[in-house]
Amino acid sequence: MPLEPTSFPNQSPLLSETLLQQLNLLLQKLTAPVEFTCILAQDDKSQEMAAFINHLVSLSPKLSCRFLACGEVPELDSAMDRSLLPATGIAQPGMVPRMIFHGIPGGKEINAFASAILTAGAAVKPLDKPTMKDIGKIRKPMVIQVCVSLGCQHCSQLVGNAQRIAWENPLVTAHMIDANLYPELVKTYNIQRVPLTVVNTSESFSGGKTMAELTTLLAKC
Repeated sequence: MPLEPTSFPNQSPLLSETLLQQLNLLLQKLTAPVEFTCILAQDDKSQEMAAFINHLVSLSPKLSCRFLACGEVPELDSAMDRSLLPATGIAQPGMVPRMIFHGIPGGKEINAFASAILTAGAAVKPLDKPTMKDIGKIRKPMVIQVCVSLGCQHCSQLVGNAQRIAWENPLVTAHMIDANLYPELVKTYNIQRVPLTVVNTSESFSGGKTMAELTTLLAKC
């Protein structure tokens, strides 16, 4: 049975008055509609994420959401990685999301989340030609997992870079993962510091990366 947004709270304590004011200003820049796709579990974090998204959607007519249970749309289960819930994808309506957040984007990660909204909403400047050329050199499917902590500035910048690459190159999907929520993932990748970036579950590198550094690494993977 589909999950109805109205069955979840429509206010989130994570959105302070100051943050709401900042988001309202940013959302005025949107020129295209943006849809949040959330795959939710039956747990507190999913409830918090649903309330967070409901609250955001109320801020602008350009925003909409759909809430899904595991198995409801198998294509999205795979694309958004149902093993790490809650999962929230940001895209334009009708698109399969390639910018995905696992966990609530609090702390510094709200910057990457806002950047993803602006990117999907056609409210960001075009990248320069050399950067677009570098992104175009990625010619095979890539799943980028950026494991973060919410208080890490370098993490947020790296997530923003990875997700912009994913938006510009349809072969790439970029996931922000709040490592604190998924201890099994921490164990699997032996995460000792963040950000840690994992590509196609097989190659990893640590530390912040500029857009140029990241595209160079990805082209070599």
